[in-house]
Amino acid sequence: MKKIHAVYLAMVASLLEAASALAQVFPVDTATTTTITSVKADIVAWGVVFIGVALTVFAYRRIKALVR
Repeated sequence: MKKIHAVYLAMVASLLEAASALAQVFPVDTATTTTITSVKADIVAWGVVFIGVALTVFAYRRIKALVR
């Protein structure tokens, strides 16, 4: 159970770090039409992608272990 908790904690930490990294990828400039709302939407979309990849890897390993 502690192992699962550590994995969840690592996933949350990586998502928080990814959010700050993505904020630098999508700089907000007042001269452009980019808004904070669209930047937040992009960050949420990337977060969903990262969670999906993590869950896919977890499910693949779990199913692989069950098949053996």
